[in-house]
Amino acid sequence: MFLILVILLSVSLSAQDFNSEVEIYLNKKLKGYDKIEFSILNNVKDRNYKIDESRELKFKGATAYLPVKYSDGNKSVNSILTLQIKLYKKVPVAIQEIKRKEKIDANSYSVQTVEITSLKNPEIVTLADLNSIRAKSLIKEGQVITKDLIEEIPVIQSGSRVIAECVKGSVVVSTEAVARQDGKVDEVIDILTFSNEMLKAKVINSQKVLIE
Repeated sequence: MFLILVILLSVSLSAQDFNSEVEIYLNKKLKGYDKIEFSILNNVKDRNYKIDESRELKFKGATAYLPVKYSDGNKSVNSILTLQIKLYKKVPVAIQEIKRKEKIDANSYSVQTVEITSLKNPEIVTLADLNSIRAKSLIKEGQVITKDLIEEIPVIQSGSRVIAECVKGSVVVSTEAVARQDGKVDEVIDILTFSNEMLKAKVINSQKVLIE
């Protein structure tokens, strides 16, 4: 009976050691996360597994495929263990609904540690990215703010009054106009002059456009 208990304890400690080995390996391979949780879906008590670092760790969604080796008599056998992974990171999360084209500021979000494993578009914004930006589409309360959901605030917004310049040789002609589209610097937008002409113009700054 005592011998059986010793064997069971030895197997349990071996499994714990392997779990620790996997934890160290994942933290080395998956940098930039605040916390990584995993569970091994295979039974690891029946063999003495070792991680095979000569092969690549592969992912499919929240599932990882860990390359391992184990001894079978005098042979070393390659195998794969399946892991269920959860990745956590400090990210900006909307604390209220942010409408399309609404400016995002410090009152719009808070930084929280959340699971991001299953995000469809996992490119997370940094706090530096949240300067002078607005929502590209509706962002719901509690939603992680990812780069596909934001855009720079254009220097000229549709409906703004601008000075439109037309350069002909050394002659510069200026007229007032109304922007009919949002525009960033160097973008070409539609403008409507006060003589009711619809023209194309390149955005120079927040007040001036150059008629093409």
